[in-house]
Amino acid sequence: MKVYLPAEIGFCFGVREAIRMVEEELKKGDNVYCLGDLIHNPVVMDELGRKGLKVIFDLSQIKKGTVFTRAHGVDHRILEEGVKRGLKMIETTCPYVLRVQKIARDLAADSYHIVIVGSAEHPEVMAVVSNTPTKKLSVIKFKEEIRKLPRGEKIGVVAQTTESLDNFKNIVKNLIEERLKSRLEIRIFNTICSVVRERQEEAKKLASKVEAMIVVGGHKSSNTKKLAEICRSQGKKTYLVEKGEELNLKEIKNLNTVGITGGTSTPEEMIRDLEKRLLNL
Repeated sequence: MKVYLPAEIGFCFGVREAIRMVEEELKKGDNVYCLGDLIHNPVVMDELGRKGLKVIFDLSQIKKGTVFTRAHGVDHRILEEGVKRGLKMIETTCPYVLRVQKIARDLAADSYHIVIVGSAEHPEVMAVVSNTPTKKLSVIKFKEEIRKLPRGEKIGVVAQTTESLDNFKNIVKNLIEERLKSRLEIRIFNTICSVVRERQEEAKKLASKVEAMIVVGGHKSSNTKKLAEICRSQGKKTYLVEKGEELNLKEIKNLNTVGITGGTSTPEEMIRDLEKRLLNL
């Protein structure tokens, strides 16, 4: 069996930095908490839990200690509430997510109706919405939802940082066509993370030359699920697993070529270990 990997695997900068900050705080021996999962990877979260990190879902659960926010972003009101409660609040929001928030605020200040291309229930999108001082905002996931947008307003478009580039392009194309009819202004900001974008492109290329793809990452991870969708769109059998033990090795060993990729919150060693296991089948 031949096993292929993309050029880039492992944590992205934002995830790596968030984990580093948490581990540094844990070394101090104080009570350290995270408001929700720091990242969408249960294997990494379990490891941090063994080191002492406790996950909470409401600040009222604790009376003192250090609280990290998740890398996906947080409502600024939660940070303010934590400070009032006397807690040490540390924000780990990814720089790319902060950029989306800033662009959205700037668009709101200029009276644009903001369109976010992404999943309304995703923590990142929820944080962008809560941190944007306007009611003129819509979240859409599919091009069919364009017809629900208000008429007669200029719009500004941003993307969830882990959105599929193909889906974003398709929605933007249809938005432009629709707005040209009414000659209304539209501003487009491709805020998809460059690391995510590169991994999507690499996954597509890799899938084109193998019999099957294995995508390693958390089942709640948006960018990991997008990688699996992209691989499947190439017509290839695709396995989405949180760890190698979930794979049916009897089924895999009959293949001649397999590709492995992973989300931005998937440790490189997990992918390397899986590669070794497959090569030894």
